[in-house]
Amino acid sequence: MTNGKAKGNNFERECSRMLSLWWTSGRRDDAIWRSASSGALTTVGKGRYLAHTGDFAATDGEAALLFEHVIIEAKRGYSRYSMQDLLDVPEGSLVKNPVCEMVTKLNLSCEIQHKWGLLLWKRDRRNLLVFTLAPRSDLQSFVPPERNPWMTVWLPTGNFLYGMPWDQFAAIVSGARIASLLTQPVASSESKPVTPS
Repeated sequence: MTNGKAKGNNFERECSRMLSLWWTSGRRDDAIWRSASSGALTTVGKGRYLAHTGDFAATDGEAALLFEHVIIEAKRGYSRYSMQDLLDVPEGSLVKNPVCEMVTKLNLSCEIQHKWGLLLWKRDRRNLLVFTLAPRSDLQSFVPPERNPWMTVWLPTGNFLYGMPWDQFAAIVSGARIASLLTQPVASSESKPVTPS
Protein backbone atom coordinates (compact mmCIF):
# COMPACT_ATOMS: atom_id res chain seq x y z
CA MET A 1 0.00 0.00 0.00
CA THR A 2 1.38 3.40 -1.01
CA ASN A 3 1.59 5.90 1.81
CA GLY A 4 0.68 9.57 1.43
CA LYS A 5 4.24 10.85 1.14
CA ALA A 6 5.20 8.30 -1.53
CA LYS A 7 2.01 9.07 -3.43
CA GLY A 8 2.84 12.78 -3.33
CA ASN A 9 6.41 12.18 -4.53
CA ASN A 10 5.20 10.03 -7.42
CA PHE A 11 2.66 12.69 -8.34
CA GLU A 12 5.33 15.40 -8.38
CA ARG A 13 7.53 13.26 -10.64
CA GLU A 14 4.61 12.73 -13.01
CA CYS A 15 3.91 16.46 -13.01
CA SER A 16 7.58 17.20 -13.69
CA ARG A 17 7.50 15.15 -16.88
CA MET A 18 4.12 16.58 -17.87
CA LEU A 19 5.27 20.17 -17.35
CA SER A 20 8.52 19.50 -19.21
CA LEU A 21 6.71 18.10 -22.24
CA TRP A 22 4.24 20.99 -22.16
CA TRP A 23 6.92 23.68 -21.86
CA THR A 24 9.18 22.21 -24.58
CA SER A 25 6.34 21.30 -26.98
CA GLY A 26 7.00 17.59 -26.52
CA ARG A 27 10.78 17.67 -27.11
CA ARG A 28 11.92 16.92 -23.55
CA ASP A 29 10.58 15.31 -20.40
CA ASP A 30 13.39 16.46 -18.10
CA ALA A 31 13.54 20.27 -18.45
CA ILE A 32 11.58 20.62 -15.21
CA TRP A 33 11.95 18.53 -12.07
CA ARG A 34 10.97 18.45 -8.43
CA SER A 35 12.74 21.15 -6.48
CA ALA A 36 15.35 19.97 -4.01
CA SER A 37 14.01 21.88 -1.02
CA SER A 38 10.71 23.66 -1.38
CA GLY A 39 10.49 26.81 0.69
CA ALA A 40 14.17 26.78 1.59
CA LEU A 41 16.87 29.42 1.22
CA THR A 42 19.67 28.60 -1.22
CA THR A 43 23.08 30.19 -0.61
CA VAL A 44 24.35 32.04 -3.69
CA GLY A 45 27.26 33.84 -2.08
CA LYS A 46 28.58 35.04 1.25
CA GLY A 47 25.66 36.65 3.02
CA ARG A 48 23.46 36.29 -0.09
CA TYR A 49 20.50 33.97 -0.32
CA LEU A 50 18.02 33.09 -3.00
CA ALA A 51 14.49 32.39 -1.77
CA HIS A 52 13.18 29.21 -3.33
CA THR A 53 9.51 28.43 -3.32
CA GLY A 54 7.39 26.01 -5.25
CA ASP A 55 7.53 22.28 -5.87
CA PHE A 56 9.38 22.46 -9.20
CA ALA A 57 12.48 24.03 -10.71
CA ALA A 58 14.27 24.21 -14.04
CA THR A 59 16.98 21.60 -14.59
CA ASP A 60 18.79 23.88 -17.04
CA GLY A 61 18.41 27.13 -18.95
CA GLU A 62 15.61 25.95 -21.21
CA ALA A 63 12.94 26.25 -18.51
CA ALA A 64 14.64 28.99 -16.48
CA LEU A 65 12.39 31.70 -17.95
CA LEU A 66 9.28 29.99 -16.59
CA PHE A 67 10.55 29.93 -13.02
CA GLU A 68 11.77 33.51 -13.17
CA HIS A 69 8.11 34.48 -13.43
CA VAL A 70 6.00 31.60 -12.10
CA ILE A 71 5.75 29.60 -8.85
CA ILE A 72 4.30 26.13 -9.39
CA GLU A 73 2.83 24.02 -6.59
CA ALA A 74 1.38 20.49 -6.82
CA LYS A 75 -1.16 18.91 -4.47
CA ARG A 76 -2.38 15.31 -4.49
CA GLY A 77 -5.37 14.08 -2.54
CA TYR A 78 -7.45 16.29 -0.21
CA SER A 79 -10.43 14.48 -1.71
CA ARG A 80 -12.80 15.68 1.01
CA TYR A 81 -12.22 19.26 -0.10
CA SER A 82 -12.76 21.35 -3.23
CA MET A 83 -12.44 24.92 -4.49
CA GLN A 84 -16.10 25.31 -3.57
CA ASP A 85 -14.88 25.44 0.04
CA LEU A 86 -13.66 28.97 -0.69
CA LEU A 87 -17.27 29.91 -1.40
CA ASP A 88 -19.37 28.08 1.18
CA VAL A 89 -17.23 27.23 4.22
CA PRO A 90 -18.20 29.58 7.09
CA GLU A 91 -15.68 32.37 7.59
CA GLY A 92 -14.76 31.19 11.06
CA SER A 93 -13.74 27.75 9.77
CA LEU A 94 -12.15 28.86 6.51
CA VAL A 95 -8.78 29.79 8.01
CA LYS A 96 -8.14 26.13 8.92
CA ASN A 97 -9.46 24.75 5.64
CA PRO A 98 -6.69 22.98 3.61
CA VAL A 99 -7.84 24.57 0.34
CA CYS A 100 -7.73 28.04 1.84
CA GLU A 101 -4.32 27.30 3.36
CA MET A 102 -2.74 26.11 0.09
CA VAL A 103 -4.14 29.00 -1.93
CA THR A 104 -3.29 31.65 0.69
CA LYS A 105 0.29 30.35 0.96
CA LEU A 106 0.76 30.45 -2.81
CA ASN A 107 -0.80 33.90 -3.05
CA LEU A 108 1.57 35.25 -0.38
CA SER A 109 4.64 33.80 -2.17
CA CYS A 110 3.47 35.35 -5.44
CA GLU A 111 2.99 38.77 -3.88
CA ILE A 112 6.39 38.72 -2.17
CA GLN A 113 8.25 37.59 -5.30
CA HIS A 114 6.06 39.44 -7.83
CA LYS A 115 5.32 36.25 -9.75
CA TRP A 116 2.36 34.38 -11.17
CA GLY A 117 1.24 31.25 -9.37
CA LEU A 118 0.16 27.88 -10.75
CA LEU A 119 -1.44 25.22 -8.56
CA LEU A 120 -1.78 21.67 -9.92
CA TRP A 121 -4.30 19.69 -7.90
CA LYS A 122 -5.49 16.12 -8.40
CA ARG A 123 -7.98 14.61 -6.02
CA ASP A 124 -8.31 10.83 -5.83
CA ARG A 125 -10.12 9.35 -8.83
CA ARG A 126 -10.54 12.80 -10.36
CA ASN A 127 -8.95 14.63 -13.29
CA LEU A 128 -5.99 16.96 -12.82
CA LEU A 129 -6.92 20.63 -12.44
CA VAL A 130 -4.78 23.73 -12.82
CA PHE A 131 -5.44 27.00 -11.00
CA THR A 132 -3.60 30.23 -11.55
CA LEU A 133 -3.04 33.42 -9.63
CA ALA A 134 -2.32 35.96 -12.35
CA PRO A 135 -3.76 39.29 -13.49
CA ARG A 136 -6.88 38.75 -15.59
CA SER A 137 -5.42 40.95 -18.34
CA ASP A 138 -2.48 38.53 -18.64
CA LEU A 139 -4.77 35.51 -18.82
CA GLN A 140 -6.74 37.10 -21.65
CA SER A 141 -3.47 37.61 -23.52
CA PHE A 142 -2.88 33.88 -23.93
CA VAL A 143 -6.43 32.52 -23.86
CA PRO A 144 -8.63 33.97 -26.64
CA PRO A 145 -11.88 35.41 -25.21
CA GLU A 146 -13.99 33.07 -27.34
CA ARG A 147 -12.14 30.09 -25.82
CA ASN A 148 -12.02 31.37 -22.26
CA PRO A 149 -13.17 28.51 -20.00
CA TRP A 150 -11.67 29.84 -16.76
CA MET A 151 -13.60 29.11 -13.59
CA THR A 152 -13.25 32.18 -11.39
CA VAL A 153 -13.24 32.15 -7.58
CA TRP A 154 -12.87 35.20 -5.37
CA LEU A 155 -10.29 34.68 -2.62
CA PRO A 156 -10.39 35.93 0.97
CA THR A 157 -7.18 37.84 0.09
CA GLY A 158 -9.17 39.99 -2.34
CA ASN A 159 -7.61 38.44 -5.45
CA PHE A 160 -9.11 36.02 -7.93
CA LEU A 161 -8.23 32.41 -8.64
CA TYR A 162 -8.78 31.04 -12.14
CA GLY A 163 -8.97 27.34 -12.93
CA MET A 164 -9.73 24.67 -15.52
CA PRO A 165 -8.88 21.02 -16.24
CA TRP A 166 -5.17 20.60 -17.07
CA ASP A 167 -5.89 18.79 -20.36
CA GLN A 168 -7.99 21.71 -21.52
CA PHE A 169 -5.36 24.22 -20.40
CA ALA A 170 -2.53 22.39 -22.17
CA ALA A 171 -4.58 22.11 -25.36
CA ILE A 172 -5.19 25.85 -25.68
CA VAL A 173 -2.17 27.35 -23.86
CA SER A 174 1.20 26.13 -25.11
CA GLY A 175 4.46 26.57 -23.25
CA ALA A 176 5.73 28.53 -26.24
CA ARG A 177 2.81 30.96 -25.89
CA ILE A 178 3.58 31.50 -22.23
CA ALA A 179 7.27 32.04 -23.03
CA SER A 180 6.33 34.63 -25.64
CA LEU A 181 4.10 36.43 -23.15
CA LEU A 182 6.75 36.39 -20.41
CA THR A 183 9.34 38.02 -22.68
CA GLN A 184 7.07 40.92 -23.64
CA PRO A 185 7.81 44.31 -22.04
CA VAL A 186 5.70 45.02 -18.96
CA ALA A 187 3.37 47.94 -19.63
CA SER A 188 2.71 48.72 -15.98
CA SER A 189 4.24 47.70 -12.66
CA GLU A 190 0.80 47.80 -11.04
CA SER A 191 -0.89 45.00 -12.93
CA LYS A 192 -3.54 43.61 -10.62
CA PRO A 193 -6.47 41.25 -11.03
CA VAL A 194 -9.77 42.98 -11.65
CA THR A 195 -13.31 41.91 -10.97
CA PRO A 196 -14.54 39.83 -13.93
CA SER A 197 -17.46 41.32 -15.78
